[in-house]
Amino acid sequence: MKSSHFVAMLGGAIIGATIALLFAPAKGSETREKIRETFDKGMGEVKKEYDKRFPKNREEGPEE
Repeated sequence: MKSSHFVAMLGGAIIGATIALLFAPAKGSETREKIRETFDKGMGEVKKEYDKRFPKNREEGPEE
């Protein structure tokens, strides 16, 4: 995938997310809470996948 395609896809995703938030039926505080929960869950998945793929980088204490 060319980097220009990736940038276009990322831009479209950001624009779509912004429009979705502007027209969301929930209150702002509820929407922010859902975003926070989704972000935290996603970051947990990313960290888990990172640790699985790069186990050497985990904090294991000093090497001897």
